[in-house]
Amino acid sequence: MHYSSFTFSLLASTSILLETAQSAYVLADDYSGEAFFQSFEFFTDKDPTNGHVKYETLEQANATSLAGFMDGGNATKAVYMGVDTTSEAPDGRGSVRVSSAKSYQHALVVADIVHMPSVCGTWPAFWMVGDDWPNDGEIDIIEGVNDQPSNQMTLHTNSGPRITKATKKDLFTGELVTADCDVNAPNQSKNAGCAIADTTNLTFGNTFNTNGGGVYATEWTDSAIKIWFFPRGKFPTDIASASPSPSENWGPPTSVFSGDFNMDDHFKNLKIVFDTTFCGDWAGNTWNTSQCASLAPTCEEYVSNNPAAFAEAYWAVNTLQVFQDDGVGAGAGTVGNETATATATTPPSPGTSVNVPHGKFIQNAALARPSFGGEGEGKGTTKGKWVQSPGGREPRQRGGGAVLPSRA
Repeated sequence: MHYSSFTFSLLASTSILLETAQSAYVLADDYSGEAFFQSFEFFTDKDPTNGHVKYETLEQANATSLAGFMDGGNATKAVYMGVDTTSEAPDGRGSVRVSSAKSYQHALVVADIVHMPSVCGTWPAFWMVGDDWPNDGEIDIIEGVNDQPSNQMTLHTNSGPRITKATKKDLFTGELVTADCDVNAPNQSKNAGCAIADTTNLTFGNTFNTNGGGVYATEWTDSAIKIWFFPRGKFPTDIASASPSPSENWGPPTSVFSGDFNMDDHFKNLKIVFDTTFCGDWAGNTWNTSQCASLAPTCEEYVSNNPAAFAEAYWAVNTLQVFQDDGVGAGAGTVGNETATATATTPPSPGTSVNVPHGKFIQNAALARPSFGGEGEGKGTTKGKWVQSPGGREPRQRGGGAVLPSRA
């Protein structure tokens, strides 16, 4: 790993104990490396946000090398999720959307992300969502479109939650854009949610990638949802020493979502999602107001006809770990009301390894990756359960007036 001189200690730990004033955190699930594709489901329905995209199955993603692992730069056998960069795509460009098989009730989610999509026409997101949208809630940790320079973090809920910044403990460094989380809030664009925009340019897109990415840490408790971002090379010492603790040493969060409402009434059993779509109801509708408009008359035309332009439209995730309060207990997680378990299946046939930008594509998702610190390409078969996710749910709308269906 490339956490300067201390990265490996954070990534390899399987028994990290976190202490806060009220409780300790224990590692519930480590989705780093091969565990990611064993534990995440591939969504293949039509994009609910009307994107110019074709989400690929696990088998298709293997065959086209859109899902696998990569080395190079700050990525060390990082989970790779890319898009089609070779074919014209009049019916939608190939991409990947995955969600965790398990859902969580409260968590500290820590992700070391080396690279994210940063291309005109793309709409990447790293988020959490419940099955019953918006009643179970949605947490957008990373989200943006086109040439957006910084990250926007947003909650989407039913009626009730409204964000306040009234007390010292609720201070955050981001800018409050909209305060009412209700997707039908009066005096806000429909489904704007409660949004906080980062005020730096290190948290999203090209600058994020050029700087080597960083760590996003999201703490969700019964009283608040807090999101921190740490650029590479500037991680707190307790994260570096494999004992991260959301505390004063982390500094103020980029965002704090809290207020005079019961958090657990509005956020329940959330799954973790990564996806990259194109155009659609946000990136497409804002194309003409971005600098991307000089590239083509429409977003769809640009995405269809310029496959090589999407070489940078990929996620590279060094590690993804979920910690939970020791009162909840580590390990199980839930899917609906049932405990999630892995089921052995025959893996799909391996695809052809290819080179990816700034690193070597070392193998696809059908092959098990070696343990952290291992050398070579690794051998073996997966033991994961590959299940496709359900389709979209209720309509939703992005701030600024662009109507879009739920991604959930």
